[in-house]
Amino acid sequence: STSSASPASPARLFSILFVGRLVARKGVSTLIDAIALLDPGLDARLSVVGDGPERPALEALARDRGVAGHVTFRGRVPNADLQAAYRAADALVLPSVVDARGDTEGLGVVLLEAMAFGVPVVASNLGGITDIVTDGVTGRLVPPGDPAALAAALAGLARDPALGRGLAGGGA
Repeated sequence: STSSASPASPARLFSILFVGRLVARKGVSTLIDAIALLDPGLDARLSVVGDGPERPALEALARDRGVAGHVTFRGRVPNADLQAAYRAADALVLPSVVDARGDTEGLGVVLLEAMAFGVPVVASNLGGITDIVTDGVTGRLVPPGDPAALAAALAGLARDPALGRGLAGGGA
């Protein structure tokens, strides 16, 4: 074979996007844990767009898990930059959990935005998310707070770009 990249190791990086306020119920800590579980050969990069009270703890977690080099905290960005982030993403993740007060995701508008840009979504099987995402059709649903399940869903998309395109098309 003349190709140097084997199917198990994509030659290009896998771009993962999170958009939202950095609060406990968004589950970004689960996403960072999941990034740490991914095969380093996948070269996954997480872009976190948004700000909030959890940001210092999440930045520390990324360092603790040894993935700070793969996670970029971008803070709030102008709308044009947000649209560019959606266009560049291979997957949008909404890893929502039920927080200590029992709050969780309402509508999940970022899921609709991602679908409009043709980006496959991976989200928690929780709250209003299940009204938007049909597992295996418009995206992947995973149990909330389960980094291993989230990592497996992301790895599946990273290794099979056609699957991602199919899921993104399912939301159209």
